Amino acid sequence: MFLLAITVLGVLALIIAVMVYQFDMVSYQMQTQTAQQGYHNRLSETAALVQGKVANDQGLRHLALRFDPDWAESDMARPLYDRNGFTWAAVLDGANRPVFVAENGVATSVRALPSTLARAVADMLPAIRAAEQGRNARSGAIGSHTPEPVQQTSIAWHGGQLHIVTATLVQGEAGLTLPSGTRAPVVISALPFDGRLLARFGARHLVSDLQVRPFVDRQAQVTVLPLYDVQGRQQAALTWQTSRPGTELFARMKWPLVSMLGILMMLGWSLARQSSRYARGLIQSEARARHLAFHDALTELPNRVLMLERLNQLRAIARRSQLDVAVHCLDLDRFKEVNDTLGHPAGDALIRATAARLQSLLRETDTVARLGGDEFVILQPHTIAAGASHLAQRIIDAFAEPFVIEGQHVRIGCSIGITLICDAATPATEVLRQADLALYASKEAGRNRFTFFETEMDNAFKLRRALEADLREALAQDALHMVYQPQVDMAGRIVGVEALVRWNHPTRGAIAPTVFVALAEEAGLIASLGEYTVRRVFEDTRDMAGLLVAINVSALQLRSPDFMASVTRLVAEFGIDPAHYEFEITETVLLGDDAATRDTIAVLKQEGFAIALDDFGTGYSSLSSLQRFAVDRIKIDRSFVRNIDGGDADALTLIDAIIRLAHALDLEVIAEGVETVAERDHLIAGGCERFQGYLFAKPLLLSDLKALLAAGICPGEGAGAVDESFTEDRAA
Repeated sequence: MFLLAITVLGVLALIIAVMVYQFDMVSYQMQTQTAQQGYHNRLSETAALVQGKVANDQGLRHLALRFDPDWAESDMARPLYDRNGFTWAAVLDGANRPVFVAENGVATSVRALPSTLARAVADMLPAIRAAEQGRNARSGAIGSHTPEPVQQTSIAWHGGQLHIVTATLVQGEAGLTLPSGTRAPVVISALPFDGRLLARFGARHLVSDLQVRPFVDRQAQVTVLPLYDVQGRQQAALTWQTSRPGTELFARMKWPLVSMLGILMMLGWSLARQSSRYARGLIQSEARARHLAFHDALTELPNRVLMLERLNQLRAIARRSQLDVAVHCLDLDRFKEVNDTLGHPAGDALIRATAARLQSLLRETDTVARLGGDEFVILQPHTIAAGASHLAQRIIDAFAEPFVIEGQHVRIGCSIGITLICDAATPATEVLRQADLALYASKEAGRNRFTFFETEMDNAFKLRRALEADLREALAQDALHMVYQPQVDMAGRIVGVEALVRWNHPTRGAIAPTVFVALAEEAGLIASLGEYTVRRVFEDTRDMAGLLVAINVSALQLRSPDFMASVTRLVAEFGIDPAHYEFEITETVLLGDDAATRDTIAVLKQEGFAIALDDFGTGYSSLSSLQRFAVDRIKIDRSFVRNIDGGDADALTLIDAIIRLAHALDLEVIAEGVETVAERDHLIAGGCERFQGYLFAKPLLLSDLKALLAAGICPGEGAGAVDESFTEDRAA
């Protein structure tokens, strides 16, 4: 029995030792693999930061077409340092000569990188130029299509710190090119692998005492990961304290191994059970992490990463089977209204319900993924245009049925853009871009419909991008101008003007305000356009005492936290009296009724500005909205006024009701779009006292307005007018 016990003890000890060793080895391998993958991911993330900053039309325009050192400092070097910690940034011209060098975000007078970093750059430049030359030979010129990134990343020591050094070829997006044979600039960036970065890296990858050393110091308790530069030369090593969970677990077991066989067997069984549970936990954690990496957390649908992987697989299948793949890009209509009215939890519930409804409509071979927000993508393999149309119509019909969210029936719609992968060589990013352009066309056409991608959409998109760039330049160069349309009383005396912004494009001629104002809202330029308008109006009219000047303002401007600060600053700059100015808002503003808008209007009133409600009667205004927003006057929309001459009884009744409502609320009334004497007389008979329209004057240049003000009374025939191509006198 003793020998048996000794034998059992020996076998158990051997088994335990082997298990501890194997467990430590598995842990060691996992640590090394995790750290190595994390290091390569960090290199890729660093390269992506620089790629997103300079590899675009702005970067090509300011660094290649016309080198702008101020832009390089303020829009490249400074953001890279402030936001991401890049200590060095440089621009090399086509001959690989430094034309700009910045340290810690500030341009230096010495146009040369430190020698330690310059050697790493010299190793990367041949591959960059070779890739540039090969790509030009295939595609013709930079910017002729959406290019793939051309980058090299290496490491180098400088100032006692390891730096991640990245070389990025400056490229434009679709539409912007370099002259044939011209080599593009290369942007060099260096990010120190400092203590803060090491701390974040170690916390992310669960390693302790993480250090970067210029040599490999093999120690018993230290794990070493060699780091190589782009030429394969070892430059440094990542070291950290090796975690040995098996040894640590075994060290805690201090029971005497010689006590009793039963106790030892129980301890062995306990150890095996704990080890098994720990291993299962690791496996489950890895599986969960992989699931989260490829699926949307809210809906459990595939995310963008997994969708792109499956799309690439379907492209390969389409190449072999000669069958098309349909890609549907979906966007929910009126989703923002649900978020604004019911709150974000209801919005999340609606997204989950949308995902479930989409999945119920698809085949097992189809894939639905959520890209973020309210945007989804469906991959439909083995189909043709008719099959794609059928699925899209089924989705639109299904979304016609209401969703039940928190006990309420919510009705939304769905806009869909579709593209067919007829050429399997088309990149996945280009496929998604085409579907997104088709989705945009569906929205432009009125939403709740599907549209197939056509080449003309790409051309229209490029034209819109070009027009957006022109508008940015026009705002920067003060290329817009203001016109003013008089407002008169019953005697024809000018009592006010409405300020209207105009844009005469140097090649396309006059651009309608409805076009460029909408473009400004989409492109995020509405704040700049609004400030430009207010500035010009204040500057033009500050000496016109006693004249009420109306300025149009959009809902987006009122929601902006900077709008009121901008108005206050301009009031002080030009010394104007707010009592002589009013801001015209539309009924869309009342419909939104958000806290930011209410606060902005309240502050405008406190400052002394008046508030006018434009296009009254065309939207969803209520008496409570008029009182809550403290409106001073309302403008009768031209669509009602133009029907007076035709004897439209409904129009006359509605105008009469609007005037009586305004008088009951002690509000002034202005009728816009008055073009005939009969219209004016009908309005006067109804009690309207102020008018605006072509009967009195068209929008005037400032010089013509001053001449007309000298007379005091409008001629009644629209003399001295400009801008005759516009009948929609809207402003930003």
